[in-house]
Amino acid sequence: MSRKKFSFESALKNKYIKKFDYTKFENIERIASGGFGTVYRANSLNLRKLVALKCLHEDDELFYEKFVKELTNILTVNNHDNIINFYGVSKDPSTETYYLVLQYANGGDLRTYLRNNFNRLDWKIKIKMAKDITSGLYCIHDENIVHKDLHSKNILVHEGSLLITDLGLSQPLDTNSNSMGGGMIAYTDPEYLRSQMKKKRNKASDIYSLGVLFWELSSGRLPFNNFPNFEICKKVTSGEREKPINGTPKDYINIYSSAWKDNPNQRPTIKNIFDSLEKIKLENIYNDSNDNQEAYINNQSRASMDVFNKDSVSQALTDVFRKDSVSQASMGKFSKDFVPFSSSFTTSNRVKVTEVSQVSIENIKDHVSDQTLTDLANLEITGIDDSSIHENNLSILNIS
Repeated sequence: MSRKKFSFESALKNKYIKKFDYTKFENIERIASGGFGTVYRANSLNLRKLVALKCLHEDDELFYEKFVKELTNILTVNNHDNIINFYGVSKDPSTETYYLVLQYANGGDLRTYLRNNFNRLDWKIKIKMAKDITSGLYCIHDENIVHKDLHSKNILVHEGSLLITDLGLSQPLDTNSNSMGGGMIAYTDPEYLRSQMKKKRNKASDIYSLGVLFWELSSGRLPFNNFPNFEICKKVTSGEREKPINGTPKDYINIYSSAWKDNPNQRPTIKNIFDSLEKIKLENIYNDSNDNQEAYINNQSRASMDVFNKDSVSQALTDVFRKDSVSQASMGKFSKDFVPFSSSFTTSNRVKVTEVSQVSIENIKDHVSDQTLTDLANLEITGIDDSSIHENNLSILNIS
């Protein structure tokens, strides 16, 4: 028995971690599956409520290392109002599979929620949402942990609050390992994208991701939506950012603009952002009369962009950067915009993507590391198991 496995099972035996009887879960349903693991929804007879069961894909000795790592991170920040709650561990005796027993968020993930409800959200609500994410990240940073994978699929909506989830990539700042893998490009620190082999993501990297999330709250759409990931990487590493949205308070724009600065040393701390949100004034509004945003939004659905659908073809390309495609945020079920390849990736447009990829690699070669270019050049585009994809029918929540 490995040291990691022995330590883990000793903790269960000595009741340092609560262990749930697996037979006390009913109506177990798979709701997400990806690179690192699978998430199920189940009714807990012990807790008398719905819970999420998350297992990690077994990889010999690495399984216990990954499992214990995520468990350690969760326990460190457990019981915060804006971080997913951890209840304990369970083991399926028929398969010997271990599960994390986690809080189930009934509102799904933030990305889907914004898509379905954005027109109902006023700025009082949006600022409250920004404060929720900031509060959760404040707790994580206060424990000297870096999340490393903040994006709108890793933020959950639950009974009027937002919760940060998926701490599988997170690690303490005092670890010596480098920071390879994980994260969505549009939310990823440009300094890290330029040199993944040498750079470690730190608190400033999370602040960058938070800035992008704040912009997403103001717009209701994904950053650089409908651009292929090669182009997004080029934009981010060259300093390009999304434009402010008309009707956004200028104080709010100043907050996220400072957070996503290219130089990590010029970004504010999480405390700075928290304090700025407390003092924000909503009266001074940004308005650019020359910015035809309605036309921009309409253009997002043009058929000519279908080959670069963010959550289908491009998401496959992202796997070279992002190894953990399962997120707790998917507990609310995968969104409609995450479609299987069969519906958007045909033999004809496979050729187009390959051609664009070759050109895009040439375009970004001055902005990213040699290893990243090698990975992108060797990338195989494969299908997605659409049996793990579910539609997410969200109820309207009153966030106030």
